[in-house]
Amino acid sequence: MTEDEEIKIKNIKRPVTFHKIYATNVTGDWTDYDFRLEFFNEKMKIKEDVELVDEEENEEEEQWFYFSEAMVILAPKAVRRLKNVIDKAVKEYDDGPNVENVE
Repeated sequence: MTEDEEIKIKNIKRPVTFHKIYATNVTGDWTDYDFRLEFFNEKMKIKEDVELVDEEENEEEEQWFYFSEAMVILAPKAVRRLKNVIDKAVKEYDDGPNVENVE
């Protein structure tokens, strides 16, 4: 079996600590050893203290913050497998009935 081949997993057991995460946004970056996917669900505008360089007083400024729900750390081979799973899912989605392109 090559790393590009789809793995069929038939029997799955989930520990009591298992949970699902709904994400509306995702980012990913390589480290020296692995790939890290970070999942986001909320984006809120929050007031935060901003230190001003030329003034002694602090000022509150509203800024957008993304709330990270989770991070998944993948070995390089798992990244290729994830790509294959996602490529297949996107093709099935695009080929499905009544699909509008979502960007």
